[in-house]
Amino acid sequence: MDLALSAGLSSEYPGSWQSNTLEERRRCYWSVMLLKYLYGSASGFFTFIQDDKTPKPLQSPLSPIETTSQMTDTSLEQPGASNNPDDGADLGIFTYAIQLSEIWRMALRYAHRRGKRVGVLPPWSAQSEYAQTVAHLTDFETKFAYKYRFRPAKFANHDPAHLLQHRDFWAAWFLVQMLYHSILCLLNHPLLMSLTLRNVKMTLVPEVFLQHTAYLTATHTDWIIHLLDLAKQQSFMLYDPSVAHMVAITATIYLQQSYAEDPAVQSRKQEQYRKCLSFIQDMGVYWPYVKQLAQKLEAFERAVSASFHNSARPTTSGSRVLIDLSLFWEIIEASSIDGLPKTADSYFGTSLTIYRQPSHSAELFRSRLLPEPTHINETGATHDSGQAIWSDRGDNTVPMASSELASSLNNDAAILAQSFFAQGDDFVGNMDDWWFQANTG
Repeated sequence: MDLALSAGLSSEYPGSWQSNTLEERRRCYWSVMLLKYLYGSASGFFTFIQDDKTPKPLQSPLSPIETTSQMTDTSLEQPGASNNPDDGADLGIFTYAIQLSEIWRMALRYAHRRGKRVGVLPPWSAQSEYAQTVAHLTDFETKFAYKYRFRPAKFANHDPAHLLQHRDFWAAWFLVQMLYHSILCLLNHPLLMSLTLRNVKMTLVPEVFLQHTAYLTATHTDWIIHLLDLAKQQSFMLYDPSVAHMVAITATIYLQQSYAEDPAVQSRKQEQYRKCLSFIQDMGVYWPYVKQLAQKLEAFERAVSASFHNSARPTTSGSRVLIDLSLFWEIIEASSIDGLPKTADSYFGTSLTIYRQPSHSAELFRSRLLPEPTHINETGATHDSGQAIWSDRGDNTVPMASSELASSLNNDAAILAQSFFAQGDDFVGNMDDWWFQANTG
């Protein structure tokens, strides 16, 4: 970014360059911006000051799909209102990808806090970082050209040869789809949400927020799988390593959900996890970084499995089995931290290279399960759909581990195994049926 600034790429002056030179400068500038959003540090923001000299959006590849004025969708028509989907400017698929990648960076920054709340605002507060990121995403949707959305684009209906011929467009289109769903997966990640709310009194967690975050998690993880299936069905190869990072984050959600009590849920979530892992492994053939990401995901899976079996064994009173979250954070933060060993060669000196340091703990957080949102079936209000494997104490808290263990672990470096697995198919699962009892007692 400093090189881009020094080269004057962040400003343009009409008439100073020929059109082809001007377009090349714009492409270079916006490519740097895209890399910043996808791979830059998540701990803060560095944004070029934008004014009338800021480079105009770069030219996107000619869209191979219909113009929006040729599209008709009777379900979207409103009497007395303009039904022209062309209302609003079409900025081009590349520009939309850059805009959405900036919101992705906001979501990564939120996750980078590792559940440590900034100030006193819970995620359901309109002024919270969570809510503001969602607001940016919804505002983006209102400006996103209709023809690039999933349904009108009809990706599944195009011949594979057509997709290959127009790959420059469809690769950017696919990135936009993955970014959109991955932002919501990350913001509502069950483990991140549990860490964020670990110090919130359970009776103060709004039921509507539980329904909101559980629905978003279930819906958008399924969309990630659907997109991967479509790409495979259409023989549309994906080589973007940022997509592998998004799929890895989704895989950690499915891994946690695969420990639900219901065998059918276990099988389905395990299959989806394997599908994510297989995709990352396949891309790892082209990218050493992605290959390493797949290895971390497998290592985290082994750690979770070992903790699950250890948790099932009888233990002495007061002892607790922990899941080390260091690998989890390496997966979540993979885009901004160099995971290579310190002995590896680097283009930069040691002072400019960030290596992941081993976790050294100070204390173990007091982990609690969140109440499950109330569902309705033929027999009335119930919580069976997300029944957990592990039951917890009636006060809905988990005791602290021994002082020796607590002193050797960070409050974001480990989680009690019982808490991890008890979240099962739904992170807000709770064997105590807290919400139902509180509202019917």
